[in-house]
Amino acid sequence: MSLTSSDRRSITRKLLHWYFLNKRDLPWRHTNDPFKIWVSEIMLQQTQVATVIPYYQRWIKHFPTLASFASAPSSEILRYWAGLGYYRRARMFHQAAQHVHKKLKGAIPRTAEALRSLPGIGRYTAGAIASIAFGEKTPVLDGNVIRILTRIFAIAQDVALPSTLDILWELAASLLPDQNPGDMNQALMELGATLCFPWNPRCPQCPVKALCMARKKKKTTVFPVRPKKEKYEKLEMAALVLQNSHGEVWLEKQRDDGRWGGLWMFPFWENKKTLLKEIEDLRPRATFFLALQHGYTKYRITLKVYRLRLPRKKMECRFLKRRHGRWVPLEKTRGLAFPSPHRKIAASLLAENI
Repeated sequence: MSLTSSDRRSITRKLLHWYFLNKRDLPWRHTNDPFKIWVSEIMLQQTQVATVIPYYQRWIKHFPTLASFASAPSSEILRYWAGLGYYRRARMFHQAAQHVHKKLKGAIPRTAEALRSLPGIGRYTAGAIASIAFGEKTPVLDGNVIRILTRIFAIAQDVALPSTLDILWELAASLLPDQNPGDMNQALMELGATLCFPWNPRCPQCPVKALCMARKKKKTTVFPVRPKKEKYEKLEMAALVLQNSHGEVWLEKQRDDGRWGGLWMFPFWENKKTLLKEIEDLRPRATFFLALQHGYTKYRITLKVYRLRLPRKKMECRFLKRRHGRWVPLEKTRGLAFPSPHRKIAASLLAENI
């Protein structure tokens, strides 16, 4: 925290020079279109760059403008998002785009403050869009930037505390130049993504190593200071693949207001016991198919998948009468939006069929 104003200007100058020489060639860095920058920032939330690139390219090809995206049905949106996870991002992005299209005549707000009034846009995303697309002098603060700032300034307070985050937002703002502040924001994020790693940071290659207080103290990996990690809760859930003699599988579309809103899923339960109880007299025919590992928030889930293969006329049973779904030809599952684990089930069935 003892770095002078001159030191901060030096950090900005060195980082910008390094960024222009070393920045990765990413597709969203070839445009000033605020919609396309908005797309990239939403996709990059909690998702790695390498994963996002092909999704972004397909998305922009299919939804090249805000109007084309806003006017598309939600089922189509989810189909192009499927596999990225955190589906609430896609739904809220769609809501925000529809608001801009209908209420703001397609004009995306130009300031971070105005952007934050839209669904799904927090302080970081608003700052990124406003600074990169519109040149507003407003900071960003994500995991990469937090790591860099706590190391450069040797901030020993817990970064989970609001008071610490306030300090970090101020520091991020103090490093911004008057011209092209978006480049500085991207330089900070780029440094965290390519050199200033959580473990084994590449300090010798860092453009600001001479000014990094954590490096001077030889305590780089001590920062950022975080609370003890919350233990994950392990769960074991169950799903069922129902197949008939016509090459169809039974799928159920989830309610729009649920966690998996609008997505297609195989029937699933909280555990194997409840699955077996519901399928009643069909239980002897159920066989184990595969097991999948996935997780969300504080849960780590093992999804055990079972299978029933019976003639279609025998599937018109009490079990299906209690559930809302439909028979879908296996080949047509390729075009449906599934959450990741259920997409893997469909992929396994398709691979087996081949």
